[in-house]
Amino acid sequence: MRVRGTAAVLPIVTAVLLLATACGGGGDGGPGGGEGPPPSSSAPSRPPSPGPADVAALEKAVGRYVDAYFEPDAGAVYAMYSARCRQEATEESVAGTLERAAEANTEGRRYALTRFSADEFWGEDTAYVTYGVGDEPRFDHRKQQWVREEGGWRYDGC
Repeated sequence: MRVRGTAAVLPIVTAVLLLATACGGGGDGGPGGGEGPPPSSSAPSRPPSPGPADVAALEKAVGRYVDAYFEPDAGAVYAMYSARCRQEATEESVAGTLERAAEANTEGRRYALTRFSADEFWGEDTAYVTYGVGDEPRFDHRKQQWVREEGGWRYDGC
């Protein structure tokens, strides 16, 4: 009798499992699939990324920052700091950092921006950049944060 009861229940369990699988969909985002992008009406809108002219302006700002850093010109570097970074650092502390960097540059080399990529944008006013100077990877910066303030790009990696 026991085999008979199990045999009677097995088709019911199989049917329930098949129905549950059919309702779950294949996960392809199609009808019944629980995955895939949300409908466009419910997707959060994100501001457009900057265009080529904005990326060029960002690269130019990074180049000016690098030039000022290796000059060293603490006033120019500090002026390129974002408002947030200017609250965290003083021009005197920036000058001290630049002096130490100049002392470490025992060869007296003049560095300039040689590699640049705008890696990621968050809206129109925040960017993460990677850049290098000369042929020395020790001076490379990766995913350094920059923000657009007062119409220009400013260093925000403090």
